Amino acid sequence: MEKISFQSVSIATATCVLSVPHFIQDIKKFKTHVTEKIESTTTETSEKSILGEDVCDLHNREITLFCESCNRAICDECETQNHKSHKYCRITFQAQKRRDFLRLGIGALKSRITEIDGTIEMSKYEENSYYKYCRQGKEEIKAHAKRSKEIVCNIIDVLASLNLQKIDEIQKKDIKSITNFQDELETKKLSLQCILRSTDDVVNLSRDGMLFNKYTFLYQTLRNEVLHSCKSPEVFAPQFCSGNPIEHTYVEKCFGMVQRRTSPSKSSTSEFHIYSLPLIIDAPEMRKINSFTVTTPRSLIGFYDNQTWIQLPNTINLYSSDGKVIQNQGTISDDQQILLATVNELWVKSKELIKKIKIGTSEEAEEIMRFPEFESSTCCILKNKCVIAYSVKNKCFYEVQLDGDLSVIEVETQIKTIPVENVLADLITVQPPRIIETASKHIILTSQDKVITLDRNFKICNVHEEKNSIFMGICEDAYGNVFVTDSSSHRICLFTSYGDFARTVLSKEISNPTHITQDNAGNLWCLDSANRVQIYSYI
Repeated sequence: MEKISFQSVSIATATCVLSVPHFIQDIKKFKTHVTEKIESTTTETSEKSILGEDVCDLHNREITLFCESCNRAICDECETQNHKSHKYCRITFQAQKRRDFLRLGIGALKSRITEIDGTIEMSKYEENSYYKYCRQGKEEIKAHAKRSKEIVCNIIDVLASLNLQKIDEIQKKDIKSITNFQDELETKKLSLQCILRSTDDVVNLSRDGMLFNKYTFLYQTLRNEVLHSCKSPEVFAPQFCSGNPIEHTYVEKCFGMVQRRTSPSKSSTSEFHIYSLPLIIDAPEMRKINSFTVTTPRSLIGFYDNQTWIQLPNTINLYSSDGKVIQNQGTISDDQQILLATVNELWVKSKELIKKIKIGTSEEAEEIMRFPEFESSTCCILKNKCVIAYSVKNKCFYEVQLDGDLSVIEVETQIKTIPVENVLADLITVQPPRIIETASKHIILTSQDKVITLDRNFKICNVHEEKNSIFMGICEDAYGNVFVTDSSSHRICLFTSYGDFARTVLSKEISNPTHITQDNAGNLWCLDSANRVQIYSYI
């Protein structure tokens, strides 16, 4: 049976009984296969898939509206139930607008691919240049070694010649002294022989009286000559004094050593122009909704519709955007941070505890978890039902996995400790006031004048730093925008979900902003000086 390639098959018109299911009509030329006609289901399947995409999952009704507050497509039934106070419009225009954004992104992506192709080619050229550079370096080192050997050998030869010449000079001087000494001895010897002959004649031939009278001091003369000796010459024989040993480290210091450069050389990139992609919603205009004061607000967390929980001393109150108190909820002692607000529960951190408070009841708070590591840490509940916490003191993250229904964890549940890199530990100098997870699964936290973005493994992805700034509160909207308060510069900044600074969105009528959150209707709630709560909208 023949082998058939089906890579280019686009429309199946028949079924092969013997081999693969579908192939086009032209392949019928292979007479050894048995075929039968099939009915086309492409149109029906396509219609079903399109119909499925345009139907609401909750109400099984056609999707006709777009909720700008939630960034979701909804049906008419959704609009009357969960999105009553939200801003919405017909989906047709918004869908076309979103497609335009996607096409713009596709065009930029194609340009990016073209740029990468050009960069790859340039990188290959630079790779070949790098190999050539390394080969030249090796040749230079070999030539340097040869020159160094010649220089060292020449120096050693010169030093050897100088030392040999020095020995000749010392030898000449000392030999001269020895020769003079020998001549002096010969002269002394002749003198003594003369005295010996004269004395011998005196002793044998002189009369007695003459011996005493004429040669009275002859004995003294003989005695002096016998006792007097010639002074030995001073001879300084040559002695070779060896210099410092020729050690490896000394030769290495003289010869040199190859090292990797401290600063990298930047690779060239192709110069294809890529247009910057705008944000879908970049908060072009902040419209003030309301402003009111409360007594000693500590933090806040967004809730359903246009409502927000505000943490006060000994209580947590639910406020609407018009400044009215909807509900008073008692809290736990030493409450530090509201981690989560659902329809029926509030999750609150207190030192080493995380407790669950049932909204609208006076029941005692239920303990969810207790870990001593949490006492001096800033906590955050991620979208995958995982609690993370960072401790400046211990320079590490802690991680605890919750059950899917956010129930009380078991006592034996282990806490995972993840030490951070020294670079990150040096960046986080104070306990972060807030930690969030973005739509792109990144983790963003603030530390003094820095906004730090980490990946899910707590590795640094981005660091935005501005001197004279004090970044504090963080929140994210439905479009993936991240809003950060700058208390020192009296402003609210816009970042992407990847931690890139976009722009300042609000700097007027705001003073020393601290905490910030967003309610379900898309309104931004901000705490600033004088116990003031300010509410803005940009949708």
